[in-house]
Amino acid sequence: MEKVYGYKERDLIDLAKLVKNRNGKNLTQIFKDYAIKSGKATGTVRNIYYALVKLSERDEQFTKEHLDGKPLTAGKIRPFEKEQEAWLIQTVDKARAQGRSVRSVINEMSNGDVKLALRYQNKYRSALTKQRENDKLNSGAIIDGVKFSKATVIKLKKEINGLIEKIALSLRKENSHLKSRIDFLEKENLRLNNIIYGNAVPSNVKYFSTPQGDVGAQIKA
Repeated sequence: MEKVYGYKERDLIDLAKLVKNRNGKNLTQIFKDYAIKSGKATGTVRNIYYALVKLSERDEQFTKEHLDGKPLTAGKIRPFEKEQEAWLIQTVDKARAQGRSVRSVINEMSNGDVKLALRYQNKYRSALTKQRENDKLNSGAIIDGVKFSKATVIKLKKEINGLIEKIALSLRKENSHLKSRIDFLEKENLRLNNIIYGNAVPSNVKYFSTPQGDVGAQIKA
């Protein structure tokens, strides 16, 4: 199926029908209705609407067929200033502490402006998500009476694991070297014994097998 601005043309057409026949519903309710109908997230429906706005402005034939020739409009999205973001979060949090819902507070703050309400709602959700991530990073751990952030603990764990791996590698190399050295000395011992005694092995010489399968000899004290 053909896609327009990253979305299925069928979705744009179906959403256009709801917008055209809104019967007094605001965009928030229309987005909810289409989210339920399509099984998509409300945020996704909102993005489809913005794609629909762009299409209605640029495709006269589409607009004529599905929107009675009336292009849709959407206000230009302006980034939040830090002071605005702080004001939004504080206002909503204070109202929630008093038992009010986020939706009712944001609707009141936006004075019925649906687009502004959507901006407030999305920004507040984004701020909550960011706060949760920060809380996770800062939950940390207490070691010997000192509190470390989670990020610091993770960093320390990585450093300790790296040090352990280096030590383990060094020990494996040393162990391999020692095994090679023992093997060499056992063979050298056997060679010298053969040179000294030949086939006449004295009673104080004891033969044994090395881990590598070689036969060694050891003179009893």
